[in-house]
Amino acid sequence: MIIIQGNRSIVYAIAATILFNFITNAQESVRFQAYGHTPDVISDTLYKALMNTSETNERANLFYHIGNEHQKHGNGDSTIYYGNLINSLVSLKSKELKNIQLNKARGHLLLGKGNYLNGLLDEALKAYIEGASQTNFSEYAKEHINLKMGLAETYVQKGSYKEAKVIFSELLQNSTDNTIRARSNFYLGTIALQREDIDLAKKYFESTKTILSDMDSPRLKLWVNLSFGRLAAMENKNDHAFTFFENTMAAALDQKYFDIYTEAVLDYGKVCTKLEQFQMAEMALSMAYANAMQWNRLELQKKIINSLRITYQKKGDFENAYNLMTQYLRVSNQILEQQNSKAIKEIEIKYQTLQKENQIYELKEEQLAKQSEIERQKTIKKAFLYGFLVLLVPIIALLFVYYQKLQTQSQLNQQQEELNSQKIASLLSSQELELARASLDAQQEERYRIAKQLHDSIGGNLAGIKLQLANLKEDAKFQKEVMAQVNDTYELVRDISHDLVPKKFNQNAFISLLENYINQLKKNSKVEIAFSAHPEEAINNLEPKLKVELYQIIQELFTNTIKHAEANSVEAHLNIHDGLFQLIFEDDGKGFEVENLRKGIGLKNIENRLHNLNAKLMLDSTPNRGTVVTIEIPLKDS
Repeated sequence: MIIIQGNRSIVYAIAATILFNFITNAQESVRFQAYGHTPDVISDTLYKALMNTSETNERANLFYHIGNEHQKHGNGDSTIYYGNLINSLVSLKSKELKNIQLNKARGHLLLGKGNYLNGLLDEALKAYIEGASQTNFSEYAKEHINLKMGLAETYVQKGSYKEAKVIFSELLQNSTDNTIRARSNFYLGTIALQREDIDLAKKYFESTKTILSDMDSPRLKLWVNLSFGRLAAMENKNDHAFTFFENTMAAALDQKYFDIYTEAVLDYGKVCTKLEQFQMAEMALSMAYANAMQWNRLELQKKIINSLRITYQKKGDFENAYNLMTQYLRVSNQILEQQNSKAIKEIEIKYQTLQKENQIYELKEEQLAKQSEIERQKTIKKAFLYGFLVLLVPIIALLFVYYQKLQTQSQLNQQQEELNSQKIASLLSSQELELARASLDAQQEERYRIAKQLHDSIGGNLAGIKLQLANLKEDAKFQKEVMAQVNDTYELVRDISHDLVPKKFNQNAFISLLENYINQLKKNSKVEIAFSAHPEEAINNLEPKLKVELYQIIQELFTNTIKHAEANSVEAHLNIHDGLFQLIFEDDGKGFEVENLRKGIGLKNIENRLHNLNAKLMLDSTPNRGTVVTIEIPLKDS
């Protein structure tokens, strides 16, 4: 076990050697994590049994157990593979299967778990929702609960905490199974941890730990231990955090839970970065990234790349930080390309609708049972009255259904009117923005044209007259008076031409202007702002017109963030590399769903400016996890 406690001024090379020896010697059989081949974690007994049977039901059962073992050890691709094998059996050999619904639930459960491990959260949601929709709770309670649990866990990973809390609270209220209760408490603690509610997170994790004390659940125990380490890191108890992370890494390797091991290494690297132990942080994070890549864990790759970027940025290595940001965007795009949000939304609606229909069906069944019981208790003398009621109930039901239909239609009409109003307002606003932009551009072009004409034509002529008058020999008094008038006129034209062009971009270094602006923001707001520019000389020598546009874009970004993002810190970085200017603007605010973004005037103004510069704008944001804005502008060859 690595012991790095007390005085952390130990030489980084020694610390790196300790970490390497720990990982190399802790478990000889899992040396793959630094060199990249798929871990062998499945018992040969299961594979031999699969090879020796051709019976469909037995093969389906073995597919599920092998896939489940892969899931326990973090092998997402293998988990998806066996889930698809089960679904193929259901599709091709349904007549031979004894229990189709059970196998459907198991197939979707493995697909959900595998996609969750690979970071394809929308695909995981799709699998869990389809499985839960096709599973009867009364007959397959265990599978149905596991599907709902997986659905809630995926909501947590997506940052949809409201939907997740509803499911976990329902499971805690209705389930007596300790495993379900422990997992529900753990994820409620994880939600509190994400929201930095340390006291509530401790409460849930302690409850989880108490439930697990008498249970054989090593994987969940490791997650809880890792979470206590994250709590310690948030409280700046770094020695305790390192101890938790080191214990988790050792146990995860010993038990072959490689996804937990990679998460622990990632957290270890984050704390090293916070303590400015950059060499140790780079080694740990690079090893975690190698693991995440060989197991195709895209969401985990994003987290590790971002931590490495922060490490290089704090270290002052802006070139590597820039390269990592490019890699971060590539992985983000890869995740987005593999998602099918539209289909998932339709499935979610279908699932919610089915739940409501099931509730209505249960209520109707209960009402019919009560009515039947009442009818059995009545005498024959009241048969006429009950006959009347039997006729009346369908009429009331039809009236009720008709009334609901009218109410629904009215709501739809109202929503359509509101939507039309919003579209009209948006179009008007867009037109006003375009007109304002065109007017400003025209004014700016006209100011430059007039300044050039004054300076080049009239100013040049006056200068020539001034030289000719200076050569006159006769009438010195007249010459002196005319020279004074021409000189005054020349200076007046020069002043007017210079006033038409913004002086501050000609008289001051561009980076100094930005630093003065940012210093004013720091004085007037509580947001922490970090700013860097590299290389400074090249950025200061940009074209004046480009500097004016960049200054206004940066002003717009800071204004939007301070007004709307509820951020505690903001980072802005300028880079020029290979003929490309890049602006990276990042905050830790409340974030948003990029696909649901409604563009305001500020963002439209930025896009219009960038369009004129032939530039690219990239947005990357997640609710409660901040926003990254990347702007790339090609520079003209000098």
